[in-house]
Parts: sequence; structure tokens; C-alpha cells
Amino acid sequence: MNVKKYLKQGAVQASIIFMASAFISRLLGLSRDILFSAYFGTTHAADALNATLPITFVVQNIVSSAIALSFIPLFIEALNRSREKTVRDFNVVFSYFLVGLFFSMLLLGVFSFQIVHVLTPGFTEYSLINLTARLVDFFAIISFFWAITNFLYAVSQAHKNFLITALVPLILNVSIIAGLLFWHNSLGVFSYTAGMLIGSVIQAFVMLFYTRRALSIKFSWNFNPKGTVLGMLVILSMPLIIQQFSGYVVTVVSNNIASHLREGSIASLGYANKLRQFALGILTVPLATSYYPFLSEAAAKKDMKELGNIFSKSIRFASFFIVPIMFIFIVFDKAIVTIVFQRGVFGMEAVALTALPFQFYSLGIFAAMITVVSMRVFFAMKDMWTPTIISLVVAVFDIVVMLMLVKVYAHAGIALAVSIGLYLYMFLLLFFLRKKVGSLGSKKIVISISKFLAGSVIGIIIMYYSFRRIESFLPAINWYVAMNFFASLILFSLAYLIVLYLLKADEMTSAYFVMKKLKNKLKGR
Repeated sequence: MNVKKYLKQGAVQASIIFMASAFISRLLGLSRDILFSAYFGTTHAADALNATLPITFVVQNIVSSAIALSFIPLFIEALNRSREKTVRDFNVVFSYFLVGLFFSMLLLGVFSFQIVHVLTPGFTEYSLINLTARLVDFFAIISFFWAITNFLYAVSQAHKNFLITALVPLILNVSIIAGLLFWHNSLGVFSYTAGMLIGSVIQAFVMLFYTRRALSIKFSWNFNPKGTVLGMLVILSMPLIIQQFSGYVVTVVSNNIASHLREGSIASLGYANKLRQFALGILTVPLATSYYPFLSEAAAKKDMKELGNIFSKSIRFASFFIVPIMFIFIVFDKAIVTIVFQRGVFGMEAVALTALPFQFYSLGIFAAMITVVSMRVFFAMKDMWTPTIISLVVAVFDIVVMLMLVKVYAHAGIALAVSIGLYLYMFLLLFFLRKKVGSLGSKKIVISISKFLAGSVIGIIIMYYSFRRIESFLPAINWYVAMNFFASLILFSLAYLIVLYLLKADEMTSAYFVMKKLKNKLKGR
């Protein structure tokens, strides 16, 4: 078999590969969260972990959404001119990047107790503060290796090598699951971070090896920025770093508020958000990631028509899945939380604490999908400031609405505020994107989404009626709830697809040809 034949993928194949791997990764992630919830539930230990996890996310997002997203279009342009210069650009950027990461890791470790007081001022017991500070130390080291991996993902994606970046993330979840299984009794909540550290180190070394062997890029220290893309990268990255920090501030404020509420508030918000991210992680992020190099190419050619076409296709393709999932999550919030988490120390009280935030987070799934794809179009055009300014406005809006809604819905008000803010974010991005690009294929998008809504409404009515009827004959035991849910889900899927078939939705035909094209590619045709 010619392995190199499968290293490069087009947009269609890349989307399917990312979605398939993302589905597996999210299933592993769900298994990880199920184990964690069974062992730690909504205890103080779970609150501490969920309060400190965003430290790794902010480093990852700064890398993947700021530096990496800015680097891809610059790297593609450099590749088209001179590979030798491209390798030099990589060495200079990566050298400064590693030094910056190292000092960031040191700062997080040195000021871990101060960071805890900022993240969770509601934590007053010394044992809980000390536990949270030690978790910050762990995540500082994890972030170092995680950031290296994400930067090298960008380099591979710039070469249109998507397969490796789709498979390597599986390592992390497998490692965390192993840590929880083997060390939860001896290490407690640190079994999660120990597994995460091992997985992040393995991922980083795999990507370093792949970059050298498969991409033929040999790293060497180089701190001479003259004639490289480093200056432009800093200029393009700064607004995105500001944007990511604005999102992180919202997370810090929400954890700050939740730390003053009842025990388990932070943990339940974390569980609820992970369920929402399950859907977004399978569909939206892989789609946006796989299409980004192609958006960058169209932007480099100043082909606004092609940009609009790619945007329209990606939104319609993602909506085909996101719209029905959103309906199911909103209506069956309690059933889903019960099926996924109710075991071990995660009892009915924890289910009740998690279900409403999950329902409120689910309201914003559609807006989150539109937002992620829209931002990629701005980034492809090297317009980093428009989304950044909008994100700052939305961040202030989120915090104000959180403070209002938490008085009514307690910790669930935080989730509702986030979803409302996402719709504001979506509308503002679309408004300015249309002014910049022109036609976005809005008519086709509206027609397709209308068909998806019709199919989802009919499907959810049938599913709800079926679930309630069967529920009356079964005991309220987790496995019976799961069987009832999935049996009713089959009816929903059939109704949804039949309605779309009757309405002649183009996306059904497109999905069929995408799968056929991928199958033929794998056969070598």
C-alpha cells in the first residue's frame, strides 16, 4: 500500500475523516466523563477539577485559534513561493513559541495559589484550595505539551495532511480513561490529570516525529526573525489572543459565580457543557478545520464567490445534523443526563443539578455552529479584528446577563446566558460577514434549515410520544431508560429522513455522494 497516497485529503474526504475520528474521540471522551462522574460525581473534588480544566483549554485555544489559525494562511502562501524559506519560517516561529510556552508554564506553577483565588473565590476550605492549586500545577505542564501538539496540527493541516491530526487526539482520551481506571483509588482526582499528562506527552512526541518524517521539516533553533513571517504572525495573532482571553474571562467569571453557590454547581455546569460539546465536537469543529485551508486558498485568490459557496455548503451540511440534535437535547435533557452519568456517586440529585444547565446550553448549539464556521471565513481573509471586537462586546453582554439570570435559575442561569450570547454573536458575525463577502448563499441556507426544522419538529413529536408511552411500562432504571431512548430515537431518525426525502432536501443526496466518493478513494479508484 502506498501510505503517502492517503496523507493528503481534499475538503470532502477531510470532513468525513475528521467527523469519523471526532465521533470516536467524543465517544472516548464520553466514556472518560462517565467514569469520572461515577467516581467523583458533583463533589468538591469534581468542582476543583472543572474549575482548573479551562487553564488547558485557554492555552489550547490560544494556540489552535490564534497562533495556528494565523499561521496556516501565512504558511500556505510561503509554501507556494519557496519550501526552503517555509522551513526557516517554521523554525523561527516554533523557537519563539517554545520559549513563550516554557515561561507561561513557569508562571502558572509559581502563582498557582493566586490563580485559585481568582478562579474560585468561593472556595474557603484550605484543603480544597490546596487541591485546586496542585491541579493548576499539573495543568501548567500538560498545557505545554498540548500546545506543542496543536501547533504541529496547524503545520500538518497547511500541508492538507488531515488524517494524522484526526487520529492523534484519540491518544489523550485513552490515556485519561486508563488513568481513571487504574489510579482513581490511589490518586483520587489526580488520576485524571496523571492520565492526561501521559497522553499529552505521547501526542507531542508523535507529532514531532510526524513533522520530521512525513512532512520533511527538521526543527532547529533559530531566533533570527529577519525576513520571516514572525512579525506578520504576531500582528495577526494578537486580536485572536485577545478574543480567546475574552472568552476565558467569561469562563472565569462563571466559575467565580458558581463557586459561591451550592456544592457541585461548577461540576454540573462542566458535565452539561461536555454533553453540548459532544455534538459540536463531532460536527462543527471538524468541518471548520477541514475547510479552513481551502477557505484560505480562496481568500488568497480574492475569490469572494468561492468563499461564499464554501460557507453556504458547510453551514447546510452541519445543520443537517445539528438542528435535529438540538431538538433532541432540549426535549430529552433529563433522560440523556440520566443515561450518560447516573451511576456510582452520581445520583438523582446530581442528575437534577445537571439537566437544566444542559437544556439551556443546548439552546445555543445552532448558534455555536454558525459562529465557529463564520469566524473561519474572517480568519481566512486575515480579518482578525472584526470577530475580536464582536467577542469583546458579547463577553460583556454574557457577564451582565449571567449576573441577572443566576438570581432566577441559580447555576443554570450561567448556561442560559451563554446561549443567549451565542445568538448575539452569530447575528453580529453574519451581519459583518455579508458586508465583507457579499452573497453567502443565504437563500439556500434558509430553505435547507426550514426543511431540517420541519423534519425535526415532526420527528421530536413522534419520539416524545413513543418515549412517554414506553416509559409508563418500564421501571425507572438507567438501562431501561437507555433502551427506551434509543428505540424512540430510531423512530425520530426515520421520521426526520422521510420528511427530508419528501421535501427533496439536497443535503441527503450530497451526503450519499460524499460517502460514495470517500469509499471509491479508499479503494483506490
